[in-house]
Parts: sequence; structure tokens; C-alpha cells
Amino acid sequence: MKNLVFSFLSVMLFLPLVALGYGYPAAMGLGSIMPGIDAVSHGFGGVSSVNVGGMNLFGNPAELTGYNPSFSASIGPLILKQTVDDGLGKHTLTYAGLGVSSFQAGFGIGSSSVALGIAKIRDYTYKGEYFFIDTNPDPIIAGFENLTVTGGVWEAATGAATVLPGDISIGVSAGYRMGNIDYDYYWHHFNEAIPDSTVKWSREEGEFSWRAGASVPVRYDIALGAVYSSETENCPSSIAAGVRFGNIAAYSPGFGFEGRLYDTEDSKAWSANAFGGIHPDHNLYFRGGASLSSSGGNDAEVSLGISMGVTVDLGRTDISAAFNYGDETRNEYVLGFPDAKTINDIITAFTVGAVIEL
Repeated sequence: MKNLVFSFLSVMLFLPLVALGYGYPAAMGLGSIMPGIDAVSHGFGGVSSVNVGGMNLFGNPAELTGYNPSFSASIGPLILKQTVDDGLGKHTLTYAGLGVSSFQAGFGIGSSSVALGIAKIRDYTYKGEYFFIDTNPDPIIAGFENLTVTGGVWEAATGAATVLPGDISIGVSAGYRMGNIDYDYYWHHFNEAIPDSTVKWSREEGEFSWRAGASVPVRYDIALGAVYSSETENCPSSIAAGVRFGNIAAYSPGFGFEGRLYDTEDSKAWSANAFGGIHPDHNLYFRGGASLSSSGGNDAEVSLGISMGVTVDLGRTDISAAFNYGDETRNEYVLGFPDAKTINDIITAFTVGAVIEL
């Protein structure tokens, strides 16, 4: 029972202390950042400040002006792997969750454009397991504990953009962030005289949200962009800025850079991304991105992310797919391992999507 009390109190006390990240910190804190909004932005490593041809309603709404009437949809899984080194060995868990999921419809009205849609912007999936040891009189595995976390934060929004003199575009989007994060904790001792224990609790997201952005063309094939996203209870505010060279949204060869900063109160989480695309064939486009990021945790190291994607142009319909890999190594607490030497969280995501122009 002493182990149960320690484990449950640790879980509950740790809840408000962490920021962004993967795995356990994400599940107990502000969730994992999605690797993109759709298959296109996912393939570029989650670019949102400049127009790369993705769902700009949830990126930089100023870039809605680049859309013809169209419908876009994407979906894919996340596969997560946690490896804990406690000095006695390495303990590995692998589990899966729902990844990039989004829908957007947009159309133009003169020099302005409007769009509406829904997208997943945070994921909380986590499945942790720990086998604990009793040392009296001899060390034996005495039982286990499980923590299962499910849910995410979704945003439903509508937005509008217009072009000002000088071809400067501005845009805003507003909507509602919603979601349920459910926690299921289970403790079992192999001694039948000690009863099992189950604890369930949940968190909810339900709050107004908004984004504002601008895009400034330097010349035809070079553009600057910036976007601010508001804070809600389970999502920190963020600001991103970037530059692109080449009309990537129109499947021309090009590259760019983006930086993003998240305000997590106690610490600053950030990411820096280099991305690019090539068009080796009239109906085929390849894209990719490499990023460095920090979750803002006290002991988290800078992590590396690699993304890649492809689009097949079928005329009025484009089919896209994307893949990315990212990891984070840290020394913070994780379920059942208060004295862990290192914790490595790996996230792998796959996304498929389509854009249909009317």
C-alpha cells in the first residue's frame, strides 16, 4: 500500500508541473505538439507561418488568399516509444494514438478568402506500466501499476484573409478549442490479501481561441510570414515567423526557414525548422524538413526531428502522404521510475491526405 500511495501522489502532484514534450510529460502537461496540421505541412515538418500549400486556417490565416475553392482532409496515426534506463536495465513501451486529423473548406470572394474547418492540435496519448519490487525479506517483483491517458485538443474555426496594397496579406481565424483528456490509473499487488486500486480522473478543454497573421512578399518567389496563436487552458500561446524562397505552395522547387516560440509560463519551449521541396516530375512533388526543438522541461535536451512527404498531382485532386520521426531525451520523473537515469521518448507519425479543387 505504501507503493500505491507514493505512485498515485506522484502522478497527481506532477500534473501541473510540466510543459510540452512527448510521452509522460505531454500526457500530464500540455500535450504533444502535432507534427503538422495536414499531410502537406506535416511533410515540411509542421511549417505554419508561411504558405507551403497546407491548411492555412490553422497555420497562418493570412495565406488563405492563395486558395481556390477547395476541400482538404488528412488523417494518420502516431506511434510512440518510451525507453527508461534506471541503472539496472532498459525498459521499453510502445503504443499508438490518433495523429494528424483535419478538414478544411475554403473559397475566394474577390480579393478576400474565407475558410472553415476542424483540426487536432494537441495529443495526450500515453500508456505507462511499471513493475515494482518489495525488498523485504528478499527482492521480488510484487506487483505492477498502469496509467492510460487518452484524448486530445481539437479546434473548430473559421477565418478570413484579404490582400492590401503592396500585395501584403493579413488574416484572422477564430473558433473554439475543445477536448477531453481521460486518465485511468490501476494498481495491483500479487499478494491477494492486498486489494487492487483504480483511480480515474479527467481534464477538459473548452475555450475560445484565435489566430492572427501576416504575409509580406519580398518579390514573386520570396515571402515573409508571421502568425500568433492565442493561449487556452491546455494550449500555450505561440508565435512563429519564417521565410520561404520559391513558390512552394504551387509545387515549385524552393526552401525556407521557420522559428516558433511557445509561452509555457515557467519555461520557454521552441522549435527551429529548415524545409524544402523539389518537383522532379510534372505530377510528383517531394518535400522534407529538419528541426531542432526544446520542450521547455528542466532536464530536457534539444531534440531532432526529420520529416518527409510526397504529393501526386492528379489534376483537380492532389493525394499527399507524410512521415516524421522525432525524439527527446530527458532526466525527469516518469511513471514508476522516480530515480530514472535517462528517459527517451520517440514519436513516429504517418499522415495521408487529399485536396480537391472545385
